[in-house]
Amino acid sequence: MNEILQKLVQDSETGIAGTVFGLALLLLTAVAMPREQRRRLRTPLAMFLLHLAAEALALVVPAQWGMRKPVDVAALFFLWLQVGQLLPMLVLDGVLQARLSWTMPKIFRDIVQLLAYFAIGLVVLHASGVEPGSLLTTSALLTAVIGLSLQDTLGNLFAGLAIQVQRPFEIGDFVQLGDSVEPLGRVIEINWRATKLLTNDRFEIIVPNSNLARAAIRNFSKPTPVLRRNIRVQAPYDYAPAHICGLLESALDGTPMVLAAHRPSALVRSFDPDGVQYELRYFTDEVEHVHVTDGRVRERIWHSFRRAGVPIPYAQRDVHLYTMQGDSPEQIRAAKQAKRRATLRGVDLFEALPEESLELLVNLVHTRRYAAGETVLRRGESGAELFIVEHGEVAVVVEQAQGPAQEVARLGPGNFFGEMSLLTGAARTATVRAVADLALLVVDKQAFQQVLQQNPQLAERISSLLASRQQQLDRHTARTTDSFQRPEDKSTALLAKIREFFAL
Repeated sequence: MNEILQKLVQDSETGIAGTVFGLALLLLTAVAMPREQRRRLRTPLAMFLLHLAAEALALVVPAQWGMRKPVDVAALFFLWLQVGQLLPMLVLDGVLQARLSWTMPKIFRDIVQLLAYFAIGLVVLHASGVEPGSLLTTSALLTAVIGLSLQDTLGNLFAGLAIQVQRPFEIGDFVQLGDSVEPLGRVIEINWRATKLLTNDRFEIIVPNSNLARAAIRNFSKPTPVLRRNIRVQAPYDYAPAHICGLLESALDGTPMVLAAHRPSALVRSFDPDGVQYELRYFTDEVEHVHVTDGRVRERIWHSFRRAGVPIPYAQRDVHLYTMQGDSPEQIRAAKQAKRRATLRGVDLFEALPEESLELLVNLVHTRRYAAGETVLRRGESGAELFIVEHGEVAVVVEQAQGPAQEVARLGPGNFFGEMSLLTGAARTATVRAVADLALLVVDKQAFQQVLQQNPQLAERISSLLASRQQQLDRHTARTTDSFQRPEDKSTALLAKIREFFAL
C-alpha cells in the first residue's frame, strides 16, 4: 500500500511540474506576442485545459487500473501539443517579429510547426512504450509506399522552399506564368503546397509550387511597378510617319493612369497591305488596371485621329443601299447642314449675319471631337479658332495669381469660347477641358475672314459683344487693372484689333 501511495505522489509531482511549465509558457507567450495576434492562443489554451482535465482524471483513477496509463499518455500528449504550438509562437512572433521586426515566411513557419509536431509524436510514442526507431526499421515496405505516395507533396514542399529562398515574387506582386505577356493575378498566399493568385476577375487560382518551379514567371511588380505598354494602330500611307507619330504621342497628354514622367514614344512597326502599322509605347504603374488604361489610350488615339482628319484604315467595301423609306445620302447631308445652320444662328456673334453669309459659314466650318478629360486649349497658347459646343460639356479653368486654378464656368451645347483668339489673334486667356465626350463646331480665321469681307460692318457689333464678355472674364482673373476700363473704350480697342487682324 505504501508503494502505491509513493508512486501516486511521484506521478502527481511530475504532473504538477509539467502543468506549471505549460502555464508559465502560455503566460510568457501571451505577454511577448503582439496584442492583435493573441487570439491565436485559443488553441494552445484549449490544449492546456484538456491537459488539466487528463491530469485530474489521472488522480482519480487508481494506478492498478488498466485505464491509468492511457490517461497519463493523453495528459502528456496534450501538454506537449500545447508546448509544440507555443514555442514557435514565442520565438517567431514574440521575439523575431515583435522585438526584431523580422517576419519568417509562412512556408518556413509551417515547416517549423510540422517538425515540432513530429517531435511531439516521437515523445508520446516513447512514453506509451513504443520505440519509434523499431517502427522505421521494421517497415521498409510501408516506408517505400508512403514515400511514393508523398512524391508530389514533397516536390511541392521543396519547390516552395526554393521560392522562399530565391524570392522571385512576394505577397502583393502581380505575376504571370507561362508564355502570356499579360498580368495574371496578384499573389495573396504562398504556403508549403501551392501559391494562390487573385485575378482581375476576382477569382482565385491555386498553382502547385512544383508547377511554379518549372514555369517561366513574369513579375510585373519588380524591380519597380512601372510597366511599359505597347499599343498598335494603323494609319494610311498618305500621311508622313513623323506626323502620325506626333499625333500618337500628343494624344496621351493628361490621360489618367499614364505616367507623365515617362514620355510616350511612337515608331513605325511595319508596312501592311491595309496601311502603315505604328506602335505607341507608354508607361503606367497601375498594373492591376492595364486593360482599362489601354482602352482609354485607344479612345484618345481615335479622337486625335478624328480631329486631324486621319482615317484608320481597314479592309472594306463600299456598298450603297437605297430604299424608298430610308434617307438618301443627299438628305442626310442636308440634315447635317441644317443642324449646323441652327447651331451657328444660336450664337449671338452670328445673329446679324445675312442668310448668304451664314450659308457660306455653314460650308466652311467642321466638327472636332474630344474624349472626356482631354484639354481643348491651354492658357497662353496661340490660336485663331472659335469653338461652339455641339454635344457634351467643357469646363473653363482660370489660373489664379495665388492659389490653385479655379473653374469659372461650364459650357454646354450652344455655348462658345475662343472668340478673342479668332477675332484678334490673342493668346488663350483660360484653359478649357472636356468634361464628357465632346463634339465642337470649329470656326477658323480663314472661314470667318470670308464672312467679314462680305459684311465689314459686322466687326462693330462683334467688338461690342466681346467687350462685355471680356469684362466678365476679367473679374475672375488677377488682371484687375483692366476692370476699370469703360466698356466703350474696350469696344473701340477691340474693333481696331479686329480690323488689323483681318486687314479690313
